[in-house]
Amino acid sequence: MRVLVVCPIPLEFVCCRSALGLRDAAPVLGCRAARGSLANVDVMVIESGPAKVRAASAAVGGIGAFQPDVVLDTGTCGALDGELIVGGLVLATSCIEYDIAGDGLPSRVLPVMRLSSLFGFLPSRERERLVRGVTSLAMDAGLHLRPGGQACGEFLIQSEETRESLRELTGAVACNWESAAVFVAALRSRLPPLSLRVVTDLGDENTLRDLRRNARRHLQELFRFIRHGLEAGWFVDLYAEWRSLPASTVDRLPRTVLNGA
Repeated sequence: MRVLVVCPIPLEFVCCRSALGLRDAAPVLGCRAARGSLANVDVMVIESGPAKVRAASAAVGGIGAFQPDVVLDTGTCGALDGELIVGGLVLATSCIEYDIAGDGLPSRVLPVMRLSSLFGFLPSRERERLVRGVTSLAMDAGLHLRPGGQACGEFLIQSEETRESLRELTGAVACNWESAAVFVAALRSRLPPLSLRVVTDLGDENTLRDLRRNARRHLQELFRFIRHGLEAGWFVDLYAEWRSLPASTVDRLPRTVLNGA
C-alpha cells in the first residue's frame, strides 16, 4: 500500500518527516519530498506550499510521481465547533469549499461545494467501524479525535461572529485553506482522499497568536498519531474496505468534483 501525505507549510513537512522517520527524496515539481516505509506501507510526504492552487498542483505532481493508493491531507485547522479544543484531531468525513464564489461567506452551500472523503463512499457499517477504530487509537494515545466536515476556504477565520456564521452555513466542525484542493486532485485521479488535521486555534480574535504558539507541539502529536495508525494497521484496513467497493464507485469519483459529493 502507498500513502501520499500532503503538508502545506514547512513546519508541517518537517514534523511529518521526523515523526514518520522518512528520508529526503527528489523534489516533485520543485516541492520538497521525503519517502520511507512503515509497517509495509510506503509513504511519500510532499510540501505543497499554502492555499489551494499550490496544494492542488503538488498533490497532482505527487500522484504522478508516487502512484499512491490513498491521498492524505494533513496540517493545522481552526475549530468551528465549540466543543473542539486546541490539540484535538479532526478526521474529515467531507470537505466544503465555501469560498468558491470568491466573495466572503456565501449565503448558501451549493452541491458543487461539497466534496466527499473516502468515508463518504463506504457503506455505513464499515464507515462506522473504521471511525470507531481510529477514535479508539486516539484515546489510547491520550488524544481526542472528532469526525466531521472540514470547511475549506482562503479566508482567515478570526472572529467569533465569522466562526459561528461558517459553522451554521456548512455544518463543519473545523476549517482550513487546503483540504478541498487535495480532495479534488485525488478524486479526479480516481483515488480516495482522506484528511486528518489538528486544531491549533479556535477561530477567534486570537487565531494568529494561537496558531504560532501551538503549531509545533500539536503538529508533532498529529504526525506521531499518524505513525501510530500506520503501525497499528488502521490505514491498511481502511484501504482494504476501499478496494472491496465496486468498480463503478471508483469510476464516478471524477464526476463528484463537478456535481458535488
